[in-house]
Amino acid sequence: MDSARYGWRGRILKIDLTTRKIKHLNTMDYADRFLGGRGIATRLYWEMVPPRAGALDPENCLIWMTGPLGAVGVSGATRFEIVGKSPMRRSEGFCYGNLGGYFGPYLKRAGYDGLVVTGRSDQPVYLWIGDDVVKFMDASDLWGRGVYAVADRIKQRHGRNARFVTTGVAGENQCRCANVMTDNEGSATGGFGAVMGSKNLKAVVVQGSGHPAVANPKKREALNRRVIALNRRGPLFSPFPKEQVSLSGKASCYQCGLDCVYRGKFETASGQRMVRKCQAMFVYFPWVMARSGESAETAVAATGICNDLSLCTMEMYNIVQWLQDAFAAGDLTEAQTGLDISKLGTLPFFEKLAHMIAYREGFGDILAEGLLRAGDVLGESARFHFSEYVAAVGDGASYSAREYPMNGLLYALEPRQPIAMLHEVSRLVGMWVMHQDNPQASPVSNSVFRAAARAFWKHESAWDLTTCAGKAMAAVQIANRTLVKDSLGLCDSAWPLMVSAHTPDHLGDPTLESRLFQAVTGIQADEASLNIYGERIFNLQRAILLREGRQAPQDDMPAEFNFTTPVQTVFMNPDVIVPGPDNQVISRKGQTLNREDYLRMRQEYYALRGWHPASGLPKAETLNRLDLGDVAPQLLAEK
Repeated sequence: MDSARYGWRGRILKIDLTTRKIKHLNTMDYADRFLGGRGIATRLYWEMVPPRAGALDPENCLIWMTGPLGAVGVSGATRFEIVGKSPMRRSEGFCYGNLGGYFGPYLKRAGYDGLVVTGRSDQPVYLWIGDDVVKFMDASDLWGRGVYAVADRIKQRHGRNARFVTTGVAGENQCRCANVMTDNEGSATGGFGAVMGSKNLKAVVVQGSGHPAVANPKKREALNRRVIALNRRGPLFSPFPKEQVSLSGKASCYQCGLDCVYRGKFETASGQRMVRKCQAMFVYFPWVMARSGESAETAVAATGICNDLSLCTMEMYNIVQWLQDAFAAGDLTEAQTGLDISKLGTLPFFEKLAHMIAYREGFGDILAEGLLRAGDVLGESARFHFSEYVAAVGDGASYSAREYPMNGLLYALEPRQPIAMLHEVSRLVGMWVMHQDNPQASPVSNSVFRAAARAFWKHESAWDLTTCAGKAMAAVQIANRTLVKDSLGLCDSAWPLMVSAHTPDHLGDPTLESRLFQAVTGIQADEASLNIYGERIFNLQRAILLREGRQAPQDDMPAEFNFTTPVQTVFMNPDVIVPGPDNQVISRKGQTLNREDYLRMRQEYYALRGWHPASGLPKAETLNRLDLGDVAPQLLAEK
């Protein structure tokens, strides 16, 4: 890759907020090994973020990175990655988030594949990036304002086509669960909003008129039509009573014609219109619906409150659950918290709680440090009421290893909840569950499930979720493919296309990613060669985690509840059924993960990765094979 002619724009901006110096990096110095998105962002983190820097120190970098398939007319390729040191992690360290919408494609249209921000401004500032122009803009009139007010002002100042990322008051006040938000309700957990706040960076605004070139537009278009055809799914799911909150359409991202399962346009009975996404819709939903006479509009409004303040909805869900349980046990009181628990489920309760956290007022100041850290302050009686979902970044129990064995490895080896990896398993299982209930509702029969597992997980036994056989290989394949997906800029809503209602055998196509990559960039690639990119990026991430203090192999374990607390139900699979031998339907309800089985599975995983069986460290020959020889000296020096 010696030019930026196709797919990439060829430049990455690096901006030092302390000195206000601007530097251009050559994308192609990184793309040959790391593609884009999460891959290049991870490499930039390795080079630029000191291992012992704090997440809220000026030396930490925020890295926004797009992929080569973005802004070139590929459906489901609007994603961009944010990477940096996370203040939300229990031990501050490397983390990542993934967002969609318009910001990533418009950054490419402005002429840049990515943006690295370091340092700290001496006053509130936002960045404006246009065609070959970067401006430092005074953000004093935006500081103290929520995401929606910032959106209004940016659109008034720069026009309707201005796209941006920003953070709300929670980010300004460096709440550890503060999100980065996009202009269309996209968000990334990990506390990166707090990092923006620590840098006095309120927003990044992009506008541009350019387009990346495409090597083979006709082939790209033909493949894009095939992707759309395979992806057709039907109506979106809405959890709300339709007489209170109705689903009015799909909220598409830039140049995307896919049936998105995550983003919907909703309208309330009182006439409010908004976009709501996936898990964020449920942040207050159970408590609202459990309260007699309370309208579902309250749940919709609660999501908007979190987004406006830039509070992580996963963290907020856990906080509300914990408050309910601790109050019920008498371990928290109104005098201690300033909250009237009898109002739980109402809008005023949620508004007050969110305001207290975002503004660090009273008891909210403790919660702003994160629920796990709050447990350290409040003691064992408070920690007793933590559910298994409480984790430093994201839910800790969704699609756990008790249900799907390979997920134990996916959880254990990532610095945060690996939701895109988990979805590859849970979505296939969910469609199989639907078929068991009603064969007309889903094409995923037992035979389709097995064929898809063989094609994508590369092991004859990977489909049988009653055993650990083949699950190490499945975990390797899932992780590699997800890293490639995040590096190309492909969306978790559609990719990978494992199954389809619109093919004779109902199978998807594991080669589509490589064929699109080749059509856009002109670079020869197949499924196996893309897998090597994923393997390289994963090993680099492993090196970063080890450099920052991960202790292998003892830290390579899923949460303890997987081994001790029997599973009772799972989202999309309430009876916890899985495919078993001889077309049996087996329920895993009441089961745990066997510790010895997991340890054997981990040893097999280490071997597949080319890591030392005792230490879990990547072998030198593995790093050299992956063209990561420069990583080994630093890694060994740290260990």
